[in-house]
Amino acid sequence: METHPVQNDYHRLLATAALFQETFSIDWLMDLFADKKPSEILSLLADGVGEGVLCQEGPGQYRFSHPKKKDGWKQRLSEQEETIAHGFIADTLMRQLPDDDQKAHALAHHLIHIVNDTERCQYLTAAGDLHLNAFRAEDALQCYTKVLDDLSTRHGEDEDRLFARTAIQYSKVSTARHDTAHVLSILQAALERAEKRNLQGTQAILKMHMAKNEWLRSRYDSAMHWFDQGWALAKELNEPGLMRSAMNFSTFFLYWQGRFKDAIQIYEQSVSDIENYPRESFNLLANITIGYCYAQIGQVTQGLGMLDAIRNHCLERGDLYLACHTAGNIGNILLDIGRREDAMSFLETSGREAKKSHNDWVGISVNLNLSYLYYLRGDTKPAVRHLKDFLQQSKKVQATVYLYPYLLELCLAMKTGKLPQIDGLSLEKEINVLIKGKNIFLKGVAYRFLAIVRKMDGALPGEVIPILNNAVRWLDEAGHQIELSKTRLELARQYLAGGEEGKAQELMQITSKILATFNEEMVPDDLRALIKNRPVGESLLKEIIKLGHEVVTIRDNKDLIQHIITTLNRITGAERGAIFLFEDGRSPRKLLLRASKNLTQEQISHESFASSMKMIDDVAATGQGRIFEADLENQALSAGEIIRSRICVPMILRDKTVGVLYHDNRLLSSAFKESDLDLISYFAAWAAFALDNVSAYEEIRRLNHKLCEENLYYKEEHLKNLHFEDIVGESSGIKHVLGQVEQVAQTDATVMIVGETGVGKELVARAIHRHSARLDKPFIRVHCSALPESLIPSELFGHEKGSFTGAIRRRLGRFELADGGTLFLD
Repeated sequence: METHPVQNDYHRLLATAALFQETFSIDWLMDLFADKKPSEILSLLADGVGEGVLCQEGPGQYRFSHPKKKDGWKQRLSEQEETIAHGFIADTLMRQLPDDDQKAHALAHHLIHIVNDTERCQYLTAAGDLHLNAFRAEDALQCYTKVLDDLSTRHGEDEDRLFARTAIQYSKVSTARHDTAHVLSILQAALERAEKRNLQGTQAILKMHMAKNEWLRSRYDSAMHWFDQGWALAKELNEPGLMRSAMNFSTFFLYWQGRFKDAIQIYEQSVSDIENYPRESFNLLANITIGYCYAQIGQVTQGLGMLDAIRNHCLERGDLYLACHTAGNIGNILLDIGRREDAMSFLETSGREAKKSHNDWVGISVNLNLSYLYYLRGDTKPAVRHLKDFLQQSKKVQATVYLYPYLLELCLAMKTGKLPQIDGLSLEKEINVLIKGKNIFLKGVAYRFLAIVRKMDGALPGEVIPILNNAVRWLDEAGHQIELSKTRLELARQYLAGGEEGKAQELMQITSKILATFNEEMVPDDLRALIKNRPVGESLLKEIIKLGHEVVTIRDNKDLIQHIITTLNRITGAERGAIFLFEDGRSPRKLLLRASKNLTQEQISHESFASSMKMIDDVAATGQGRIFEADLENQALSAGEIIRSRICVPMILRDKTVGVLYHDNRLLSSAFKESDLDLISYFAAWAAFALDNVSAYEEIRRLNHKLCEENLYYKEEHLKNLHFEDIVGESSGIKHVLGQVEQVAQTDATVMIVGETGVGKELVARAIHRHSARLDKPFIRVHCSALPESLIPSELFGHEKGSFTGAIRRRLGRFELADGGTLFLD
């Protein structure tokens, strides 16, 4: 870079001022140019304003009028002069700026250029966190990298703690950006420092990050070693924040191992009634992973709906780094189910967003996916170009782990001459690598391709079928329905070739039902003859019988509602679903969201949902189900909140509408048929009946629990109290008291009973209770003087399990026990 020497004070002041990030203060310049009088600095600044180089923003505040002018003045400093100036500016800002986020942000611009001590490194890490929270991953990575570099030669407790914390943040944003081996060396150094300082929680997280990076390098045994150690340590410590992080890592590891069903199981154990992102137990990236897993296990519309909801959430926040993840995953799913044009749109969007947000991991994956998509379209040149880019970028960062089966498809195309051969790629080599790997999904896919290779080499069906059965076993364990179906199709062909038409037909009956839920065209023409006699509605009947059995056995209200919505989403092809119930005891009656899937309360309140809400209200008012289809064939991809298909039916119990079932699809038009009205109405009736049963069951359980608590109370009080059937006495004083008892017993008034110890205040209280309308309700006595002050709130108002040390179960308070009856505070 060409530099121009600083000739005088004016030049020196402007060249130095050009190093500030944005607006600068005259106070800072006075600190930097201590040899100059304030009047001299003001005069130089006035010259700059007069020449159009500077603009005055306010009292004592200035900025350069144009970025090019600022860059021009900055170039007047040599590299050494610039470094020295950045150091002086950092010292000035450290002294003059208040300790807040803005200080860390302002300092980072200068600290990046100099060697920093521990205090300055703390500001740099804080600035990196601010960049990360604002979705500026590249700026965050720059800050973290500088901190790790500056602390590499510094040792001490503060330095070790900061190095370990920063290494974790660095690992989060360096995936596919920096060489994986280098990232591992940083994590290893951080782990040694954390062990030295006995930072056990930090050790657990570092070990899981090491596991992630070892997996990216396809070093599976080492990855599992580090993950098992980190997971065991996290469980031992059992800290809520640490366990949330460990749970996220567990989800990723199950996904990386191709165990989609297991990942879903962990997720559904923590799911809430109403969708909301991010979940308390799962971060957004983990939720994206779960959405993708739903699609892999066959719940495509649910997976797409979840990913689309998260994508909208990310775009609203300005988080392109994660938004490109969602677009890429949606594109992959659409590609798998044969929606190629839609897939192309999402994948290209993902690629653009990944480049803009510096998400290189997504960028690498998108190149592989686009290569396969272009190959399917017959566009050889772009297919080869994207494949070469994928291989080059993967090798550059040593990310050799693959999560998709498309590389095998492309290698097979090369082997059969449909694509030109690329150096270094071999179908047999890739098959061998995946079979030896730890991803059971890709292991199953690899066995199918091994069977195809053997068949191409002339192997007989008897040799090929065992290999395909092995593929089926692994894919069934993984839960990937589409690849499992592809393998069964190949297996059916081998049965036919071996003369076992019955087995082939039986297999096609199963496979065609699965593929029909995705795309009828996925059933190949050469095998359609085997399914022409398939009974219509057979699979639907089984679903009805299955759900009917399940809804009458589930006793948990939350589980029941989620089960109903999820099942109907799957049966009807809905993307989102919700149950709205009328609020009890309110006039006029108002529908409230009781539970949902892929539909948040914020989305329901949004104006784009207004027409759906009107449809819901109309159905609730008329008791008639409705289907609505939007004519949106020409809608742009960005119109994500447009609802293309929706269906709503009433939930009727004893001839009274108690709520509605609502389902919709924003991604697909004509998703619902008229026959779906009868189907969902049937399930709506089941749902209303089952919810009523569950409510009754929960009320009985609550009353039984209360009765047990009352019995426990009476047992506790039995030895303390004498029970008199009546008060005996003829004196005028006794008759006066009994008269007052009779008078007050007919009211719900609070009564104060006064008298000396032992005169029978409790007898009077019981007499009031026996002569009141509360006679059949509990009489609860509290001996207040016997309660320590610390236990009064717990005894009177109860406590939840775990609310304090020794609270091993939930306990009802005396006020709750006396509900509807009489409470006597003695």
